[in-house]
Amino acid sequence: MKSITLSLQKLSLLTLLLCLVIPASGCRKSEETEDKTLRAIVISVHDESIMTAVSGKNDVLTPFEPVSVHYKDTKDLNLQRGTVIDILFDGTVMESYPPQISAKKINIVEDVADNWPPTKDIPEEYPYESAKEDGVYAEGLKETANLELVDRFLDYSTQGITAYLRKVSYTIEGDPIITDFIYDSGKYYAVTDASRDAYAGEEKIIAKEYSYINTYEKENTRIVYLANQKDISPEDFEEMVLNPDNENHIDAVIIANNMIAQ
Repeated sequence: MKSITLSLQKLSLLTLLLCLVIPASGCRKSEETEDKTLRAIVISVHDESIMTAVSGKNDVLTPFEPVSVHYKDTKDLNLQRGTVIDILFDGTVMESYPPQISAKKINIVEDVADNWPPTKDIPEEYPYESAKEDGVYAEGLKETANLELVDRFLDYSTQGITAYLRKVSYTIEGDPIITDFIYDSGKYYAVTDASRDAYAGEEKIIAKEYSYINTYEKENTRIVYLANQKDISPEDFEEMVLNPDNENHIDAVIIANNMIAQ
């Protein structure tokens, strides 16, 4: 009788351990019997895996959500950051962050020159409502859409988690300027495509790297920006970031400039 009791105790302990281990490895968000194809943008390439961001809408993942793709033949593809790929997988997404999928096959849709940009499919006429519907952070002249995506990018990147944000802002003439922000492996990347701006200078594509993400808050204004200095005071931000004529000007790129909700 005693041995039976001990066996039951061991079984209960094993069951408990399994219950603790399984959630750590992630639950299945989607169980599909048919294969699916996911279009994604390459962030970085590793041995037997590719970190990507979802490109556009689909029925499983949110637009521009980072996804880790398991694939053994990564070296054969010679992928660069910004390459657009189609990923054939069985429809199963492991619920972790970032989510994980296992690729059966990967096809290159759009290769890149100089590592960017994956924005060629966006039309010349790209109004605010279209950007809003596409699930990007949109800054119009009078309003913004999907501001929660900025908070997600800020939250995840400050925790050291890969993050991706697409921003579309508009000139007074209504021309769209597209900027992709990436955080990966301790670095921030900002790539701006101003090719649709009729009054842009000769440099249409601008790519930069930064080390830190900072927040400026004063009264009812919040500005989230990237820079190579950390903990910049509000006074220094006003004098050395907002004023490009200052001899001690700090190079920075603004992610979002918003009014704080009262």
